[in-house]
Amino acid sequence: MKRPSKSPIPSPLPFVRRATAALVWAERIVFFAIGALLFLAAIALLKTSVGVLFFMFVGGPEPPIGYASEFLDAVLLVLMIVELAYTVILSLRGSVLQAEPFLIVGLIAVIRRILVITVGEAGHGGSVSQNVLELAILTGVVIVFVGAIALLRTRPVREDPFAEPERER
Repeated sequence: MKRPSKSPIPSPLPFVRRATAALVWAERIVFFAIGALLFLAAIALLKTSVGVLFFMFVGGPEPPIGYASEFLDAVLLVLMIVELAYTVILSLRGSVLQAEPFLIVGLIAVIRRILVITVGEAGHGGSVSQNVLELAILTGVVIVFVGAIALLRTRPVREDPFAEPERER
């Protein structure tokens, strides 16, 4: 006769299970609120970028290069916010938190800064300035982020370490 296998993890008390379930629901409510706020912020920034785009075509008090800089800044900020919202959605689905979305947000932020610096230099007649060192450092950061993303994509997928072990029947 086969003996039933004992689970290495003792079953929690009913109170602990209910408290854990309540905390999981509270976490999901908070994540939902954060996700909704992030999407509202992205929509507001899109509205702003449409206004800036309008001035790029129609013309305004600033030179067009200034509007181009504002437009790029706003659109890349929208991309960062949407990528963060995507990470929140993954958390709501119950997936394990992954590093790649955060690396992508960092990469977008660095590229955003590089574009703001280069557009600003172009607006000032393309003169060489102290921003060259900052651009070199930011380029190095881009290379590190891209390398990290490439490494994450080539590694084998691990199972969720927090998943409950399967029970034998």
